[in-house]
Amino acid sequence: MSFEDLKNQYSICTKCLELCTSRTQVVFGSGKKDSKILLIGEAPGANEDKQGIPFCGMSGEILNQLLASNKLSREDLFITNTILCRPKDNRQPAKNEVENCRERLDQLINIMQPKVIVTIGNFATERILNKTGIKSIRGKIFEININNQNIKVVPVIHPASYLYSGRNPEMLQQMQKDFSVVSQIVAEKKTQKSLGEYNNINP
Repeated sequence: MSFEDLKNQYSICTKCLELCTSRTQVVFGSGKKDSKILLIGEAPGANEDKQGIPFCGMSGEILNQLLASNKLSREDLFITNTILCRPKDNRQPAKNEVENCRERLDQLINIMQPKVIVTIGNFATERILNKTGIKSIRGKIFEININNQNIKVVPVIHPASYLYSGRNPEMLQQMQKDFSVVSQIVAEKKTQKSLGEYNNINP
């Protein structure tokens, strides 16, 4: 299945009846569809549901700042969520909703074959790593194997937590540090690719 086929298939998904009534549209994701960096959040909020773009509200502004502080941008990566439809009143996703969207996320990872996955917040982290307690594992590198591919996973605190903290400057510094781990992985991958190309040219 191609990226576009997957997107088209889930644009009319009706697996979660309650979400079908609370959503305006399915928010599949945005960014570079062949990127080796995949960011996974929780679920679309009101702004995301309206515009069809993940992290386009205040949390998105913080995310953009975190990326920019580490010389990354949304154009360098692809962003999606654990579930694609907005829950009513922005409640947390139910377990059956996460399960209904499981195959879609697995297929997306299989199609994109990212080198690094950034799980934003507890829901995405539990979905990918089966771990909770984001504050104790944030910024750490975990290696997992999906479809016989080794992928590095970096859990980070959700930007909304920073907003709820009253924009605590210490929390922002921690979050910037966590995203620096992501940029370091990306830099390492680019170096490895360059060395591989050089060795192929100069055996």
